[in-house]
Amino acid sequence: MDRVNAISSLDSVRIHQVLASASLTDGQKVEFIKKNSSQIKSVLESEITKDEFKMLMEYRPLIRFRPLKNSFTKQGDVELLAQALNINKKDVRKYINSIIGSNFEIHNRQEKDNIESSKTYVYRHGTKEQVVAYLEYELSDVKNVLQCLYKTLDENTGGFAGYFNRPIHRMDNRTMRKIYNVVDKSLTKAANEGRITSKQQQDAAEWALVRIYQIQNNSRFIRACDAYREITD
Repeated sequence: MDRVNAISSLDSVRIHQVLASASLTDGQKVEFIKKNSSQIKSVLESEITKDEFKMLMEYRPLIRFRPLKNSFTKQGDVELLAQALNINKKDVRKYINSIIGSNFEIHNRQEKDNIESSKTYVYRHGTKEQVVAYLEYELSDVKNVLQCLYKTLDENTGGFAGYFNRPIHRMDNRTMRKIYNVVDKSLTKAANEGRITSKQQQDAAEWALVRIYQIQNNSRFIRACDAYREITD
């Protein structure tokens, strides 16, 4: 996107794409805001959809070792999730805990969408207990347990792995054991139900153990040591 095309209608995703674009100059972005100020104000005052919330999160990367900046991002994310769920922002934590407390019981599609939206938020800003609970929910679908496991623990997909990549969310040994127990239980259930073979269960369990250990030790110090080795080798 090298220029801002004429826009007949705006939504929050489109606004964010324009303002986050690396191919537009600051002057072009200012011009966009001036020309569409009334529409932008109207959009920002309205509620966003769950799909818009998920897309906005993809365009809002958290920065490693920048807790102050991320704390401001969290405030915005709370507001966005509250709008997507149509609840008061002060009730976001209570809402997430109520989902966990009900063991992620889903009565209709609407509630499943809410769980997915809140999962996106939890994997960015939740407590360690909430993250473990949502991981268990994710891996509870034995039909897709391997695909979900590899995707969730992949560092390049953000989410779960990205959560523990930030120093403010360091993975202690107790949390590591909880996470591996969740993985092991899910793989065992899938194997017992004939969804995966014993060999797949063993291979996935071994891979997950190594991967979780890597995530746990993905600290600034270790990254610095690795960078130093690359320079000196």
